[in-house]
Amino acid sequence: MYDSFVEFMIAVVLPLRAANPDAIRLDGALSGGSRNSVGRFLHDGREWVVHEDTHFEPLQIAFQSARVGSNPFVEEATDRGLCLSLRSDLRATQTSPHKYMYIYSWK
Repeated sequence: MYDSFVEFMIAVVLPLRAANPDAIRLDGALSGGSRNSVGRFLHDGREWVVHEDTHFEPLQIAFQSARVGSNPFVEEATDRGLCLSLRSDLRATQTSPHKYMYIYSWK
């Protein structure tokens, strides 16, 4: 469990990216869903779980914003709890129109 999204990125995501620079997803796969997690972090008083089918691009966009002290996320309701999505201004910078970021809180 990491105390912040930035700490999670530094400890988990950046090393994964460095080890697999051509990968588009945290798990290195090209497609398919996964409920396996790569880690957890705290954000706005909640514990969030990051699934391994999350793509690097939205995480990197969020990281750039979070490093300068801006909250890159909005919370959205799901059938089972909440998920984090990029703010609309940040999402507009993504090369894909798809979310590709699977971060959930069920508590």
